Amino acid sequence: MKHLLVLILSTALFSCNTIGGKLKEPNVHPTPDLKEKIDEYFSALSSIGKFNGVIYVIQKNTEIINKAYNLNPDKESTTYVSIESQFDIHSVSKLMAHYLIEKLEIEGKLSKGQFLNEFIPGFPNGEKITLEMLLNHTSGLPRSFENIEGNKIDLLADQIIEYAKKQKLLFKPGTGFQYSNVGYELVYFIIERISKKTFAQYVNDELFKPLKMKSSGTHFYTKENNIKCLAKNHKKDDTLIVQVDNILKDELKTARLFSTASDLNKFLNHIKHEPYASLLKDENNVIEKNGGSDGIRVEIYTNLERDYNFILLCNYDEIPFQKTIEDLTKILENKPYEIPKELNRKSIKLPSDKMEKYIGTYSFADLNNLDLTFSINENHLVVYQDKELIAILNAESEYIFFEDPKEPESFEFINNEKGSFDVLMGWKGIKLKGIRK
Repeated sequence: MKHLLVLILSTALFSCNTIGGKLKEPNVHPTPDLKEKIDEYFSALSSIGKFNGVIYVIQKNTEIINKAYNLNPDKESTTYVSIESQFDIHSVSKLMAHYLIEKLEIEGKLSKGQFLNEFIPGFPNGEKITLEMLLNHTSGLPRSFENIEGNKIDLLADQIIEYAKKQKLLFKPGTGFQYSNVGYELVYFIIERISKKTFAQYVNDELFKPLKMKSSGTHFYTKENNIKCLAKNHKKDDTLIVQVDNILKDELKTARLFSTASDLNKFLNHIKHEPYASLLKDENNVIEKNGGSDGIRVEIYTNLERDYNFILLCNYDEIPFQKTIEDLTKILENKPYEIPKELNRKSIKLPSDKMEKYIGTYSFADLNNLDLTFSINENHLVVYQDKELIAILNAESEYIFFEDPKEPESFEFINNEKGSFDVLMGWKGIKLKGIRK
């Protein structure tokens, strides 16, 4: 199951926003032991083989920590990183695109209320989809492109738009939410139309250069190649850590950006001020975005009320990503948290009649409507994808099942409104809902 989940969730992980409660406590000043707490946490996470990367934290204009953690201290190791390492930032480019759209609107060059067909004439349902819907993932467009011929990395902008036109809407524009990479490819294209530059070049000219983000750059579509010390991506294959190509054939190249922790902090410091703060923050006064792909995880986060930033860069995707983000906010807000430790989950014996109610097929909308089928075999709940057995599960409780006691992957069955069950597929702190068919 682990290999399946790594495959299907590597593109789904970053549709999820970090969840926090309403902030009512007053701002606080950095405590003397804050650096030690953060260092203790990430040292523990690295010691159990779950973190290789850089953590950078600023609170009230005071640098708390800027440190690299390495599973292998050998500088010749492919996993080795330093605070100067450049990391691919993937979907963090969406926040940069959102910022640029707000900037263009302030300059009077477009309006977020404009309809898509004003920028791309003849786009299906373009008279119903606004630019703001694309930014907020409420356009109805699907998460990913389907039925693309050849390698995605070879597609040019006009070809991407033609494929986007063929994607079916999941709901009437403005009536639902679906994280959409398709929608943001349209955002990048609109920026190109308005600026008369490639999206990558426009980011370079209007963001990287003005903010003096001298270690940031793009892999494609710019005049300059600013790669100095690019971190190499890694994943776990059974017990081995293996390198993954930074540029994958099944990824689009429109917004392939890279940066460092200190450069990303410059970006956060810029957008946390008006007029952009009010335009980009969420209901908790937080601006954040995560990104990643096979072998790479990135998070940038600023809390406007408590006045702290952090940047988390990992070139090894075994990190329990969302839990680490949640724990770091707890440390910074002086809330209870636990130091990471190795998992050792215990299974219980569960009679077959207790599991029969879970038999069926469940569809995961955030995974392009992936179907997983659950059945019972020799007193175990088992999982099939496309009629192929992918996991034999152990019961942790009557409702929660796992395969590997050392790993966080699990399935949790929950009651639904129809008097039946849906399932939450959990992986490294992320939970994606499967609806029973």
